[in-house]
Formats: sequence, C-alpha cells, structure tokens
Amino acid sequence: MKRSLSIIALLYLIGCGSNGGNSISIDMADYYPNENMEKSFYVITDSGDNNQYDEDISIDRGVITVKVDNVVKRTITINDNGIIEEDSDSNLTKTMKRYIQVGEILYTLPKSTIIQDIKFEDTILGHKSIEATTTCRLERKLDKLDKYDIQYSGDILKFKCIEDKKIKTEVRDNLPDYINLQDGEERSDYNISYFYMEKSVGLIAIIDDDCIIDDKTNGKTRINDTSLRCKQKRYTHTFYLK
Repeated sequence: MKRSLSIIALLYLIGCGSNGGNSISIDMADYYPNENMEKSFYVITDSGDNNQYDEDISIDRGVITVKVDNVVKRTITINDNGIIEEDSDSNLTKTMKRYIQVGEILYTLPKSTIIQDIKFEDTILGHKSIEATTTCRLERKLDKLDKYDIQYSGDILKFKCIEDKKIKTEVRDNLPDYINLQDGEERSDYNISYFYMEKSVGLIAIIDDDCIIDDKTNGKTRINDTSLRCKQKRYTHTFYLK
C-alpha cells in the first residue's frame, strides 16, 4: 500500500512539473547583452521611410549603457530582483521583473498624460492631451523567429505589448475656415505590438502592425488592432542586423 501511494505521489509531482515549461522562472538578465558590443538595426515602414541606426553598448558593474551617435539613449540597471530601464528620448522609466514566467506581465507603465501643441507653421492652434497606459507580457519562449524577411534562431522570448491611448483636442477660438480642427474632439487608439529578445544578445526585433479603422463618432480614423476590418494597414518593423 505504501509503495502504491509513493508511485501516485511521484506521478503527481511529475504531472505538476510538465506544464510545457510555463512554470519555469526565466532570468531576464540573461536576455541582455553580456559583453560590450555594437548592434545595427534596420527600420522598415509601410511608407518606405526606412533607416538604419547603430547602438554602442557598454557594460559596467551591472549597468548597461546604450549610445547612438555618442549620445546616451538608454541605461539598464540590473538589480537582484528587478531591472530598471531609463529612456532619455521618451523620458520614461520602466521597472521590470527580473524573474518571470510565460504569461506574466514584464512591466506596466503608469498612466501618463502628455500635452502637445497643435501647430501650423509657427502658429499654435491649440493643444491635445494624450493619456496612455501600456502593459507588456511574456507571451512565448521560442527557438526561432522566421516569419519575417530577417530570420533568427536561438533562445528567444516573445513579448506582447498593449497600449491604450485616449486623445482629446482643444483648439483656440476663431480659427480660419481652412483649419480642420474641432474643439473637444476625442478619440482612442488601441495598439498591439511585439518585441523579441535573444539570450546574451538583447533586443532583436520590434513588430508594430497597425489596423486603421473609421471612427464613427467623428468621421476620422483611429488605430484598433483588435479589428478584423481595416480601412488601411500600416507597419513599422525594426530588425537587428547580425
């Protein structure tokens, strides 16, 4: 009887540990560059406005510094339980988990509000407030990425990011008739994008495919990547050139 119970217990433990690897904790520190290196990226857009840029990456005592044209763009600090990434262009700080499982959230950006001027040449016509929330989740662990023109193989993580954005426009009084702006106009964008990281290499690809639909409330267009009917499709793809 005791032997039978031991066998059942063993089978139970095996069953609990065979969840396709999803229960295995992944150390995100392993998916950043592990040595000083230069990385070239190629950006491809639907408009044909393609460009290439180079990153100079240096590592010092757990801090990764990323420069473009000798200007610091990002710093990544790897701590015992978390990773902090500071972006100088967007002025955003990402506080990320260091140890993560498939299906878990890597980071959530706090709700932010940005006020931007609406300008025509040098004249300010009004402003728009942009309120956004962003969440990125580890979706899958891969051994290759081959659905695009540039293909990769290795130990790869796929992340899915969702940005939910609300935009409100406020304009000045007595604008000329040729200025097509409405005061108090509101619209929303729901954007889904993906990024991929390879072990010991870091970021290798960013895929942002946008579905443009008609906004029935104001007759204009907006992004809704959950829609199956797109008036127009746009994309921005960024690839690491090995």
